[in-house]
Amino acid sequence: MKAVRDDSSIPSAENLEAPLLLDAVPLVLDEILRVIEVDDSKVQHERICSAARHGRERAQEHFDARELVREYQLLRENIFLHVAERAEEFAKFGMGNTATISLRIGGALDEAMRETINAFVEEHVLQLRQLSRTDSLTGLYNHAMFYERLEDELNRARRYDSSLSLVLIDLDDFKAVNDLKGHQFGDHLLVKCADRLREDLRQTDILCRYGGDEFGIILTETPREQAHKMMLRLNRDFRELGRKEGAPPDFGMTFGLASHPEDDGTVARMVKVADDRLLLSKQKNNSGLILAGA
Repeated sequence: MKAVRDDSSIPSAENLEAPLLLDAVPLVLDEILRVIEVDDSKVQHERICSAARHGRERAQEHFDARELVREYQLLRENIFLHVAERAEEFAKFGMGNTATISLRIGGALDEAMRETINAFVEEHVLQLRQLSRTDSLTGLYNHAMFYERLEDELNRARRYDSSLSLVLIDLDDFKAVNDLKGHQFGDHLLVKCADRLREDLRQTDILCRYGGDEFGIILTETPREQAHKMMLRLNRDFRELGRKEGAPPDFGMTFGLASHPEDDGTVARMVKVADDRLLLSKQKNNSGLILAGA
């Protein structure tokens, strides 16, 4: 036990707030000893790992594996103290001396720690991957994922000879929103717009924050005419949202629409078509209605 405490390579557990771990010591020990005299491989590592759930959740929240290791070290130290206190009791059951029992328990704890740390790292990687794919403000897919998903969906539409529509949205008078109401209100309005997109569109539609005050929408299995009607309805909802949230009177949205197979080509080609139509609609200040005949 002293050797464990003196090992400088192990993070110290001093002053660590972990009442759940301390309370779990007898339960963890009983779980190990229940099977350890028969077969080490039968130790239920997941149940051992659950004793450190409190620390694991805190570590995940802050992306700090060191806290997780410290909590396990605290668990380990207190279990070995518990073993020492119950040495005579264990001897009665013919389980060997304290050193033998501690060695086998240490092996089980180490395996549990490895499994939990590996699971933590996997979950951490998934979280980082998710962060790299989404916009931190709105929670929608980001610019890079917009292009990745568009390429996937365009290839799928060609393979199955199905419709696909792409929409680029630019918020009207958004500069005035920031100038008159402040950037904090502007961010609030962007989040509200993202929420409205989720409410109005289908779960199969792919929603992205294209950049700044622009959104990109990939409408799977959606022909051009249907996509156009959806955007006109969304335009009305955005204007209603602006009035409700106290945005400037001219706040709304303008959109540009491209569809497969009518505007078939590469991803870059479809984005350019949608962007050109968006700019043209902006110039006409007609809220996208020009697209009916584009």
